[in-house]
Amino acid sequence: MIKRRIILDSDPGIDDAVAIAVLFKECAERVKLFFSTYGNNSLENTTRNAESILSLLNADIPLVRGSQKPGPGNGTCEDASYIHGDDGIGGLQNSDLLKNLPVKRAIEGDYLKIVYEAIAEEESIDYIALGPLTNLSALIERFPQIVEQIGSVTVMGGGIGKGNITEFAEFNFYCDAESANKVLSVIPNLTLVPLDITSKVAFDLDSISKIGSAGTNISAFMEAILTFNYHKCLTYGDQGSVMHDSTAVLAYLHPELFKFVSCGIRVNCGMERYGESTVLKDGNNVQLVVETDPVQILDRIAECII
Repeated sequence: MIKRRIILDSDPGIDDAVAIAVLFKECAERVKLFFSTYGNNSLENTTRNAESILSLLNADIPLVRGSQKPGPGNGTCEDASYIHGDDGIGGLQNSDLLKNLPVKRAIEGDYLKIVYEAIAEEESIDYIALGPLTNLSALIERFPQIVEQIGSVTVMGGGIGKGNITEFAEFNFYCDAESANKVLSVIPNLTLVPLDITSKVAFDLDSISKIGSAGTNISAFMEAILTFNYHKCLTYGDQGSVMHDSTAVLAYLHPELFKFVSCGIRVNCGMERYGESTVLKDGNNVQLVVETDPVQILDRIAECII
C-alpha cells in the first residue's frame, strides 16, 4: 500500500470521535489536514468537537472549518443529535475531561481554496470522508483538477437495500444525495463502506467498560461517549454502540480485513427514495465492502482508543 498523506473530512459525532482516534493511533504522521463539515450536528458543534478531540489526542494539524449545509438545491440539513447528543458528543463538551484542554482554533475563510492548496502541495493524497460529501463535491466542482491528485477516496456512506434515516437511505447520503452521487461518479478509485457492513460492528457494555478500565484520559472519554451512544443506539434498534466511521477508517488502513467487489454506485437524487444507493454492475470505479469480521474489527478499534 502506498502511504500517502491524508485529508480527513468528518462531522464529529461519537463514532467519528472513535474513528479519529483510530486513524491517529495508526498513522498520525500521515494526516495532513482535518476538514470539518455539518452532519451529525451543526457545523459549529462538529468543528468544536474536532478541536477538542484533536487536543485530547495531542494532534497538531490544521483544522479547516468546512460546509455548513448541503450544496445549493441539494438535500436537507439533517441532524443526528438524537444519537450523538445535543452537542454531538453525548454532552461531554463542557465536561472535566475536555474543558481544560488547550484548543487550537479552526481556520476559517475560503475553505475550498485552503484545502485545495493543501492537496496541491502533495504529488498525490488520500481522502477519507466520514460525513456528508458536500465538502468533496464542492472541491471537485471548483477545482476539477484535484481528481487527478487524489490517489484514493474512502467513504462511509450509503446502504445497499438498507437505510437508517429512511427505509432506503443512509444518513450521510440522505443529507446531500446530489454531492454523494457526483463524488461516486467521478472519483476513479473509491472505497465505499456501507451501512450494511458498519451496522454489524457494535460495542456492548462489557467491551465499553474494558476500554474505560485502561485509566487514561482518552479511554475515560471513549467510555463516556460510547456508553451514551450505546443506550441511544439500542433505542433505535441497533445491537450496541455502532462503529460506522471507525470501520471505514480500518477499511482504508487494513483492506486485508475486508472483502470487496468492484462496481459502480448510483445515489438516487429524486424525491422518491432520495439518497438510496444502487449497485451498477457495469461500473468498476467503486470498491464496495461486502464482508468483514465484526469481532476482529472491534478488537482493532478497542486497541486504538485507550
